[in-house]
Amino acid sequence: MAAYGWNETRMGLVFSAFFAGYVLFMIPTGILADRYGARKVLASGVAGWSLFTFLTPFFSGIWTMSLCRFLVGTGQGVNFPSISNVVARRVPLAHRAKAQGFTLSGITVGSVLGFPLGSWIIRVWGWPAIFYVFGLLGIVWIFLWLRFAQPDAPGSAASSDHVRAPIPWKPLFTHPSSIGLTLSYFCHNYASYLFLVWLPTYLIQVHHFSLAGTGVGAAIPALAAGVFMNVSGWLSDHLIRRGVSREISRKLLLYLGMGVSGLLLLGLLWIENAYLAVALVTVSSAFKAVSTPVYWTLAVDMAPRHSGILSSIMNTSGNVAGFSASAVTGWMLTYYASWDPVLIVASGITLMGVVVAVPTIRSSEIL
Repeated sequence: MAAYGWNETRMGLVFSAFFAGYVLFMIPTGILADRYGARKVLASGVAGWSLFTFLTPFFSGIWTMSLCRFLVGTGQGVNFPSISNVVARRVPLAHRAKAQGFTLSGITVGSVLGFPLGSWIIRVWGWPAIFYVFGLLGIVWIFLWLRFAQPDAPGSAASSDHVRAPIPWKPLFTHPSSIGLTLSYFCHNYASYLFLVWLPTYLIQVHHFSLAGTGVGAAIPALAAGVFMNVSGWLSDHLIRRGVSREISRKLLLYLGMGVSGLLLLGLLWIENAYLAVALVTVSSAFKAVSTPVYWTLAVDMAPRHSGILSSIMNTSGNVAGFSASAVTGWMLTYYASWDPVLIVASGITLMGVVVAVPTIRSSEIL
């Protein structure tokens, strides 16, 4: 923003361009993952998003940089459908939530390392260096993935007959459980992406954090989320092994996590102490993380043979929320010059996720 003289509305446009690409390519990449397996599809996506991450500083115009970030998003669209494909094909029912929690916590590990590392890189080499470093790291990851990821076995993975059959689009889009999962995940992701994208700005503008302090303050909620994603996955699977139904073991954690997280966000309206604000965001993020593996596990439970596609549909909705949170937050900050409306909207949408989920979502197979 400072380098190019952009206000929050323009910055929100750049942020939202990523989510536009991410959303548009989510379902097509889910089809590719289910049809051809995750190994090569995921490697191709990482190659694309790493290349355009590296190239981001070369674009200084609002529209050219938005295009570049759009292309980063298209590459990242392969990520979650590929992971769900791997979980559906290789992980037994009683361990699915734990596997989803573990892989999803990688996002938070990236944030825990990325926020303070990014702050340090800015101070030492300037902001463009962040994109060079993280773009190159993605290329390194591809070699490790192709070296250690097991190829899909003939007859049991992407080459199986069932993935060649016509895709049952109608139940995937119209079954009440699918609709409820998709809409509720929109509500889950709105606040998640709000803080993923705007938390450093919030800490600087509202609580006057330094650049170094912002890196640490933004990393702490991500660390808590990573821990509680794993706790949630382990607890859900543990309940199943103890004989508790999938309905209870999955949905109890969804309701608890989303409900408490939404209520805690309202507390930020009255907190002026910077450390208490970080603490409250951290606890809210931890409770939100309790629900995160449940959504992805439910997508596998409902459609084990088409998990990549159903998770793509769900995540498309979730990243429409990411697009919305990025752009709408920028507009509200410019229009109201206050974070209060931003926080009220985020809390309300999070709580709406529980309202949508209760009458609609079931964990049984829908096809």
